[in-house]
Amino acid sequence: MTGHGESAGVRTRTSSTRARSLAIAGLLVVVLTVTSVPVLGMVAYGPARTVSAYLAALDRADADGALGRLVTGEITDGWALTDAALEGAPSLPTRAAVTHAEVDGDTAAVTAQFDLAGTTRTQEFSLVRAPGTWGLFPVWLIEPGTLPRLDLVVDGASTVRINNADVPAPRDGLPVLYPVEYSAGFAEDYFRSTAQNAVVDGSAPEVEVQLAAEPTEMLRAEVERLVREHLDGCVTATTLMPAGCTFGHDTVNTMLGDVSWEMVEYPDVRLSTERRRLVTAPAEAVAQVSGRYRDIVTAMESDVDQPISFTFSATVTIEDGEPAIQPVEAGLSGGAGLGEESDADAEDADSDRADSESDGPDDAPDDGPVDAPPVTDGD
Repeated sequence: MTGHGESAGVRTRTSSTRARSLAIAGLLVVVLTVTSVPVLGMVAYGPARTVSAYLAALDRADADGALGRLVTGEITDGWALTDAALEGAPSLPTRAAVTHAEVDGDTAAVTAQFDLAGTTRTQEFSLVRAPGTWGLFPVWLIEPGTLPRLDLVVDGASTVRINNADVPAPRDGLPVLYPVEYSAGFAEDYFRSTAQNAVVDGSAPEVEVQLAAEPTEMLRAEVERLVREHLDGCVTATTLMPAGCTFGHDTVNTMLGDVSWEMVEYPDVRLSTERRRLVTAPAEAVAQVSGRYRDIVTAMESDVDQPISFTFSATVTIEDGEPAIQPVEAGLSGGAGLGEESDADAEDADSDRADSESDGPDDAPDDGPVDAPPVTDGD
């Protein structure tokens, strides 16, 4: 009986010890849980982690991953908030590291260091705390205020390429992710621009990029075709002053019937910018005029067949997507008219007469005035 009673007492003490041990263990679990939740929240879900994840998303060109860590509100013009707008970037933030984090209630400030555009930069991010995912851990989001905008000053293009993304040419710029170095430019059928790089780090609400339109070879070739078409139309005229054309000729003599024109040399078409207008650079051209006239002094009738030099220039515009030209100067030749002596010819004639008089009476008799051939103005 005594042995049996001692055995029961031992079992009772063992059960009590086990219960106390389980109670202590449970209490430790509770204590550890209570103390570890804030630590886990700060490490895995804290503001520093948000900034690190945001910069890492930019580094791998994950636009959605980056946007998911921002407070942005509704965006209606987010054409540059895509993976393609990050892919092909001249520079993305790399080697990012958080150097300081400070929490003040529902707001936080995190300082990070990273490499961008060939330099090491330090930037501070402001964050706000949102409701927790499971009611245990807070969610921190970067608060940019409003996303910075890439203000593209574009003339001559409807579409712009930002890194690898083709986006509509904006009037008021486009919101973009930051910090990122962007390359912007365009290349269309008739105009192109040299790509321009710009770093957007969020320190300014807008970063301006000016894209100067440069005419393409396709546009030059099309303008050359239009110039030749215009001049070919001009030489179908039968008057000395073709209407709406940049060449012609004045004369005091009487033309006998119609004249005919022919293009001898077309102008060399080069495109340039003048006072914010696209123009063809002034170039020399030559047309040939043929006809018959009666001299106003001698009444003699003669044929004329001579070249007329002129200068051609025109403005170039794009109308409904197609090039158009408008001649801007009439390069009419000056000097003598058809059948008239130029100043140089008159001087030569006076010199010849003087020589004849000095030669004496043995010279051939004067058979009367000889008509000088028609000359062009300025020849």
